[in-house]
Amino acid sequence: MARNTLNMLGILKHLDRSNCGKCGLPSCTAFAALAARGQKNLRDCPLLSEETVRALAGTTLEKTEAAGGIRGERLEALKKAFREIDLPAAAERAGGTISGDRLAIQVMGKRFDLDRQGNLASECHVNPWVHLPLLAYATHGAGRQPANRWVPFRDLKQARDWERFFHWKCERGIKRIVDQNPDFFFDAMSLFSPASAGNTAGEAFSSADDAIVVHPMPRLPLLLAYWRADGEFESKLVLFFDTSAEENLGAEFIYLLTMGILEMFRRIFSTHSV
Repeated sequence: MARNTLNMLGILKHLDRSNCGKCGLPSCTAFAALAARGQKNLRDCPLLSEETVRALAGTTLEKTEAAGGIRGERLEALKKAFREIDLPAAAERAGGTISGDRLAIQVMGKRFDLDRQGNLASECHVNPWVHLPLLAYATHGAGRQPANRWVPFRDLKQARDWERFFHWKCERGIKRIVDQNPDFFFDAMSLFSPASAGNTAGEAFSSADDAIVVHPMPRLPLLLAYWRADGEFESKLVLFFDTSAEENLGAEFIYLLTMGILEMFRRIFSTHSV
């Protein structure tokens, strides 16, 4: 028998209801509501034990399997489309290279290869969040050169359906990592950022305490702008994309790609103890 999917009351009864605000929300009820909708990670509550998080997460098995099925269908459709494209033309559009029968594309400075069947391989850990966006970028991307005009995610076309998820899962997730040690984070990110891109970020976002451009994909720059906590004002992080991102990837796949970047950051900075 399938397990019941997680609901707000099911989460709330495990919270201490102190409304401590450590999750970034004003109340435990608000946290439970967003967590039930998948807009908050259960681990965002520092007072929940790992055992409780795992027990609660287990009740979402049915929902997760359904989502996985949808992702699987999308993946197979993109693989089919990829098999039919002109590989050299795709490499030119995507800013990639041809290596034998593979298309090689740099993702955050690391090489990822798509073979002729659309399967993904890499010199580092293959993040499942990256596979769908990379296929979409290579198959359907317009190959527009960046225009050096930056906009927040919400201003991209078709971002409305993904804006809330992007803010809570991507921006706030990355912000929590940066908050632990901003100096270390931006020093580490400079390894992924050409000097010219960093200068562009500084000029465009002079009000931010830290701003840097990285390249999740060759023609898809991402600008991280961070304002440090100051007295009663908490820190703030906003992710900006070049306006060409709308044609090179699109909002849904940008959201998935940024989730992949978040997972990469978590691995890097947990290993190096930020």
